[in-house]
This record gives sequence, C-alpha cells and structure tokens, in this order.
Amino acid sequence: MKEFWIFIITIIPLLGFTSCDDRDEIRDEIDALSARLDKLQPQLDKLNDNISTFYDLANGVILFTDYSYNSENGNYTIKLSNGKSWTVYSGKPEHGEPVVTIKDGNWVMEYNGETKVLGPALPEDGKNGVTPKMYIDENGYWCYTINGENHQVPGPYNVADITKIEPSIFQEVVAEGNTLKFKLYGQEDYTEVYALGGLDMTFSNGTTEDVTAVDVNKDSSVTLTAKLTSVDKVVINPTPLNVVLSKGDTDNLIITAPATITEDTYKVYFEIYSKEGYRLVKTLDVTVTASTATTTSNN
Repeated sequence: MKEFWIFIITIIPLLGFTSCDDRDEIRDEIDALSARLDKLQPQLDKLNDNISTFYDLANGVILFTDYSYNSENGNYTIKLSNGKSWTVYSGKPEHGEPVVTIKDGNWVMEYNGETKVLGPALPEDGKNGVTPKMYIDENGYWCYTINGENHQVPGPYNVADITKIEPSIFQEVVAEGNTLKFKLYGQEDYTEVYALGGLDMTFSNGTTEDVTAVDVNKDSSVTLTAKLTSVDKVVINPTPLNVVLSKGDTDNLIITAPATITEDTYKVYFEIYSKEGYRLVKTLDVTVTASTATTTSNN
C-alpha cells in the first residue's frame, strides 16, 4: 500500500507539468496569431483604402489635383481634393490575396479560381452602390463585410499569408497628362479620371496648341485663345502686364506690354474655379522684348 501511494505522489507533479506545458503551448500559439494579425492590419487598411478611394474617385465624390510617379517602385502618389494623398501600385502584385474588381456593374471577388459577386458597385442611379471591406478574422481567414453582413472568402486555401498580401486592387495604373487611367483585375477597359473632374485651361496661338510661353514687344499686344474646361470663374493675379480675358471661344485672351515695362519674362497666374469651388492654378510665361520702334532706331 505504501508503494502505491508513493507511485501516486510521484506522477502528480508529472501531470501538473504536462498540463502547464499544454497551456503554455496554446498560449504561445494565440500570441503568435495575434502578432500575425497585428502585422497584417496596416496592409488591410491600405487594401480597404484602395477600394473606398477608387470608388469615390470614379464617382466624382472626390477629385485628384496632382500626381507624381516613382520609377523605382512603380507607385503613383496622387493628391486628392480632400487634402489627402493616395499611393497606388501601378503594376501586378504577387498572387495570394483575394482580388477585388468590378464586372458588369458589381463588385466581384476572385480567389483561388473562384469568383463571387459581392454587390452593386456602379449602379445607373449613382446612389445605391456599396463598397466591400476586407478583414481577417480571429482564425486568420480572409473575410469581407458588405451591406452590414460578414462573410468568409470561399475556398479551401483562404488563410491569409502576410508574405503574399499586396495592398492594391489594380492590374495597372497609367497617367497621361491630366488623366489617370485605372485597370482593375479582370477588366479590359480602363476607368479614366480627370484632374479636378476635368477642370482645365489651355492656351493656343492659332497654329500651336497648348502654348506655355509667348513673346510680346513693349507697347504691343499678343492675342491667344484660352480654352476653358469645366471653368466657372477665372481670377487673374496682379501683373505688370495688361491681361484681358473675354467670354469668346477664340482670340479671347489679349496680353499687352506697356511701353514703360522692363524687358523680362513674367509669369501670369490664372486661378480657375469649378462650380463646386475647386481651384486650379494655370500659368503662362510672357517674355517682353524691345519694341519694334526701338529696335529699328537702334539699327
């Protein structure tokens, strides 16, 4: 009997140590998963920002004012009318993450060869569209929320992988002048977005389009055509030159150099406003040269 009790006393510490080891292992796994989700959260925020910002940009809720391109990483940094900057990847990201795109007017998710319609994206009335929001649940699976409902991404391999996630929904982004062209995955056509909704002012001299600089003699004038697009109001900043913009479609901009002005190059600033109140500054360089009379007398 004594030997039996000694045996019981001997295995009790072993059972206790085994139980503690199991709990520690489970705790370590939970901590590792929590750390993994914490690392993924910034990337998820970028992915959701891409979806939401593109939707607002494509529907004119916000406009872009300017952009810059980084040739080293292929990213565009786009300045938005709400005061924020938006960085988008202009090439194809690595595989491994759900791809969200638009097909036939609906948000569509493609993942591991499976396609699922999430909801309307660009309805005809422009009012009832919805935007999905991606997230990862406590078990590390890709999920999305739409119309207030939570769903898990379908497929047997839908576990998020931090080494493969890329915060982009675009197959390609191309900039051409004042236009940004976005191509979502699965689409052949581009969605074109114009700077400040198309707000623009360009100059021509009858033979050359998009003139950025002109010459004018002292005590003389030069006539240009200013083409206004989506412009509600124009404010011409003070300048030593006399600048008159009329409401005509052609030959509507007259710049006169007074006889007393110094020969130099002057930059004329035109502040143009859309009816929504968006502002864009356009410039024209005007070089003042000696008058014809002065030039003749010097010869």
